[in-house]
Amino acid sequence: MRETADERRRKARVARLEAESREAPAAYRRRVALLAALGYVVLGALALLGLGLPVLAIGAMFATGREWDVQASVGIIVLLAMGAGVLRALWVPVAPPPGYALWADHVPELAAEIERLRREAGAPPLDGVVIDAELNAAAVTCPRMFGLLGERRYLVLGLPLLRLLDRDELLAVIAHEFGHFRSGNGRFMAWIYRLRLRWWRMAEAVATSGLLSPLLLSRFFAWYAPHFDAVSFVLAREEEFEADAVARRLVGHGPLATGLIRLEHASAWLDKRLHRPMADRVRGQPKPPLSISAEQARLLRELPPLDVARVVTAAEREHDVDDTHPVLSKRLAAGDGVPEAVGPGTPVVHLLGAPLLADIERILDAQWRERLQARWAEAHAAAEPERQRLAELERDGGPAEADLLAHARLSETLRPEQDPLRLYQQVLARLPDNPSALFRVGVLRVDAGDPEGVAQLARAMTLDPAAIVPVFERLDAWRRDATVAPDLAAALERLRETFAAQAASLQARDGVDVDDELVAHDLDAEALQALSGSLRALPQVAEAWLVRKRLDLPGEAAHYTLLVAWRGSVASEAAGLKRLVSALRLPGSVTVFGDGDSARRALARRVRAVCGTPVYRRGR
Repeated sequence: MRETADERRRKARVARLEAESREAPAAYRRRVALLAALGYVVLGALALLGLGLPVLAIGAMFATGREWDVQASVGIIVLLAMGAGVLRALWVPVAPPPGYALWADHVPELAAEIERLRREAGAPPLDGVVIDAELNAAAVTCPRMFGLLGERRYLVLGLPLLRLLDRDELLAVIAHEFGHFRSGNGRFMAWIYRLRLRWWRMAEAVATSGLLSPLLLSRFFAWYAPHFDAVSFVLAREEEFEADAVARRLVGHGPLATGLIRLEHASAWLDKRLHRPMADRVRGQPKPPLSISAEQARLLRELPPLDVARVVTAAEREHDVDDTHPVLSKRLAAGDGVPEAVGPGTPVVHLLGAPLLADIERILDAQWRERLQARWAEAHAAAEPERQRLAELERDGGPAEADLLAHARLSETLRPEQDPLRLYQQVLARLPDNPSALFRVGVLRVDAGDPEGVAQLARAMTLDPAAIVPVFERLDAWRRDATVAPDLAAALERLRETFAAQAASLQARDGVDVDDELVAHDLDAEALQALSGSLRALPQVAEAWLVRKRLDLPGEAAHYTLLVAWRGSVASEAAGLKRLVSALRLPGSVTVFGDGDSARRALARRVRAVCGTPVYRRGR
C-alpha cells in the first residue's frame, strides 16, 4: 500500500543525488571517482601496513644486528596476519557465469552477428558466450585480483530470451550489453558500473573471511559498500541509458523498444505462473522438479495477448530504488517513444537446432537442480511440522469444522499441484461469512481470470476491515500485472475505488516507528513453529525477535515487527529479507528489518527489550 519510511528515505536520497548529478555532472563524477579511489587506498594501505612493515622490520634487524626477540616476533606475526587477511579479502575468486558455453561453430550465424556488434560497439573481445536459464541477458566481468591483473568478459544470454525475442530484438539486447563493455567516452561510467558489483563482492568476502580482516575491514565495508552503492547508483542508472543509446545506434529504436516491452510482459507472466508457484512447491515436494526448461518453454508459448499501453503502465516501479534499470516508460521516452503495437515475431531459438537445444536444456536443468538442491532440502525439512499437522487433520474422518480453514491453508501451501479452490469452497459451504476463506477464494478466482472473485474480495472486506490491507496489496500487484484481462482489471479498479477511503484510514497502522507503542506478540506455539520454519529456510538468519504494534483501531488485525540478526553479506540482506516477508505466514501484516540497519538502531533496541528472549535462534 504505502511506502515504508526506509523506502521514502532511500527514494529521497536518490532524487537528491540525481539532482546533484544534473546540476554539476563533472563534479559529481569526480566525487564518485574519489570515493572509488578511497576504497583502493584503504585496502592498499592496510596491505602495505601488514606486509611492508614486517619486511622493513626484518630488514632493519638484519642491518643493525639486533637480536630476534619475542616482542618483535609477536608484532611481526600480528602484522603478517593482518596483511594476509587483507590479501585474502582482496583475492575474491569470481568464477565464470554458470550455464552452457556456446562456441562459434555451434551457431555460426548468431556468432557472426555477436562479433559484428561487439566491434561496432567498441567493446573488447569476449572470453565466452554463455547460455543460462534466466529470462535476461547480462554483461559479466570476472576480475583477476580485484581487476589489477585484468578481467575476463562474458556475454550471458538466457535460453528463455531466445525463445521470446526475434532476431532484431535479440541483437538490440546484445548491443545494450556490449554498451556496458564499451570504451571511449563511456569508459568511466562502464568502470563505475562494474566497480559497484566488485565492492559488494568484496564486502561479502570480508564478511566471511578469517584472520584479522573482519576486525579491520568489516566496519569499513559496512559503511563504504552501501555508501558507494548509493552515490554511484545515479551513474549506474545513467549507464543503462547510455547502453540503450548504443543499442539504438547499432540496431534501431524499434527492435529495442519492442524487445523491452516483450521482455517486461513475459517476465511478469513467468513470475506469476512459474516462480511464485515454485516457491510453494518446496514445502510439499522433497526434491526440485527434473526440468525447468520445458516449463519455461510451455509458459512462453501460452503468453496472453500483449497490450502495449498496459505493459508500459504496469512496469512503473519508481519505488524500487534497488534497481539501476530505469522504468520502461523512461527508457522508451529516451528514444522515439512507445511503439503503437508489438506484432508476432519469430523467436531466434530455432537457430540453435534441435540437437543443440536438447543438449543445452539437459545441462541447464542439471545445473538448476544442483544449485537448488541444498536450499530446497533445508526448506522442505523446515516444513515437516506443517506436513505432520496436515496429516493429523486428515486422520479419523478428516478435519473438524473448526479446522476446515487450517486444513485448506495447509493443503494450499503443501500441495500446490492440487486445486485449493475446492477446499476453500467447502469451508464457505459450512462457514459462509468466513473472511479468510472469502479472501482466498477471491484471490484464487482472480488469479484464474474469473471475475466472480471480485465480489468475494469485496464481501471479505465488508465483513472484516482487517482484510482490506491484504486485499489492497493484491490489488497493487494486479494493477502492475498486464496479463490480467482488461475487463477484470477494470472491475478490480472499481473495487479499489469503493474501499479507497477505508484503506486510507488504515495506512497509519502499516509500518512501525520508534515512537510507536510495542507490546509482546500474541502468537501461539503452532504459529511460532511455522515462523521458525520460515526463518530456518534462510541460513543467514541467526536470531529473531518479534513484537506487536499496539493499534487504536477496533477490529484491526495485528501488525508485527520482526527484527532479525543477519549474518550474511550486506549485499544479500535486502533480497533475503524480501524473500522472508513473502514466505511469512502471520495473522496480520509485518515489518521486517535487520539488526545492521543503522537508521533503525533505536527501534531495534526497543524490539529486543519488549521481546526479551529471541523467538528464534538458529540451531536451537
